[in-house]
Amino acid sequence: MAIHGLRCSPWLLGLVMAVSGCQGVPLAPGNTSTSPDGAAATGGNASAPLFDPAVRQTSAVQPLPSLEESSKTKPAVVYLAGDDDEEETREPVKKESSGFDWEDLAPEKVFKDMQAALGYGPNKELAKQYRQEGLDLYKQKRFKEAAAKFSAAASRWPDSPLEEDALFMKAECLFFAEDYGKSHDTFGTLLKKYDNSRHLDKVVIREFSIARYWDQVHEQSPHWPVTPNFMDSTRPVFDTLGNARKAYETVALHDPTGPLADDALMALGNTYFIQDRYSEAADYYDRLRKEHPNSPHVIDAHLLFIKSKQMVYQGPLYDATPLKEAGEVAELALRQFGSELGDQRDKLIKIENDIRVEMANRDWAMAKFYERKRQYGAARYYYRQIMKDYPQEKIADAARQRMSEIEDYPDTPPDRFKFLTALFPDGQGD
Repeated sequence: MAIHGLRCSPWLLGLVMAVSGCQGVPLAPGNTSTSPDGAAATGGNASAPLFDPAVRQTSAVQPLPSLEESSKTKPAVVYLAGDDDEEETREPVKKESSGFDWEDLAPEKVFKDMQAALGYGPNKELAKQYRQEGLDLYKQKRFKEAAAKFSAAASRWPDSPLEEDALFMKAECLFFAEDYGKSHDTFGTLLKKYDNSRHLDKVVIREFSIARYWDQVHEQSPHWPVTPNFMDSTRPVFDTLGNARKAYETVALHDPTGPLADDALMALGNTYFIQDRYSEAADYYDRLRKEHPNSPHVIDAHLLFIKSKQMVYQGPLYDATPLKEAGEVAELALRQFGSELGDQRDKLIKIENDIRVEMANRDWAMAKFYERKRQYGAARYYYRQIMKDYPQEKIADAARQRMSEIEDYPDTPPDRFKFLTALFPDGQGD
């Protein structure tokens, strides 16, 4: 059976379809449980399949935040610096001039100097005015206009809590205007400048929602990364899936201990696994199982890591590291999870046995390779390894028989050019 060109057994196909719930299952209208903090788009347990033929914009299932304080919960938009906030009134940070500096010629520096010269430099009162106008437009759900006001507020009072809030609200407005590309870019600008932003918990929810939507759109209608998109504002101009991966990475990187970090890593692994890019997939599954041992995806991550490493292994005459890693994780999963594996336990035991057979076959192939080169010492080394590591297997009997047949053979082939090398003793021919 195959899925997207992927060669896998029926049990693995079922596993991939199940774990794809965190990244490849369309959001079904009316089938999401919304929480007060807007976590609806995470889909709850990402391993639960929620298939639906339609893909719906992520903003359609995200509750619109309120700017009002709740008596039971924190404000949905989180804290916005007010006029009386002590930090909000601080002046933008200014560096003392020490004469000419090459940074003075940087385009952004030249642009800022030009703005200041034309009267468009930092202005706290004007920034606060733009922010208030943006909040008023936001309450009226005029998101595009509000985003422009928040953008102006951010540019007029940089390096301040007001700018941090304005950037966040700009991204929020673009999100609910379903301009996800610009919203994602603005969230990126916010986290680049304020990597420990007070809005981080909301940013990762939005970023995961955008990533999941783009992931689903690509799943439903895949395009080449270089195919441009100029018509649909819900998608980026280029490389929908690549941008989805970047948004997932934002969640995993900026909030590594948060509730969505494991979902993001699982989703990233699945996007690569389905494309037969098993090495990258294995890296993300490995990160998930090591960094989030209590994740509900941890068993799936172990199983898919094993399968990915098996697919990376190229054959008996190539590097055995992927196969060894698969065998080690298979043994660990059986020991660590035991009965939790359910029906998959017997299948995992079979996989572990298959890996042992593959490793034995690799040693046999290496022994035969050296035999053909008449490097009998090296061949005997691999036959001894087979007898030591796999004593109960049939291949051990074959190795023992072959050892007896080449027992008296020289370790290395005779030097047929000895008469030439004798002419240049002690390397004098170099």
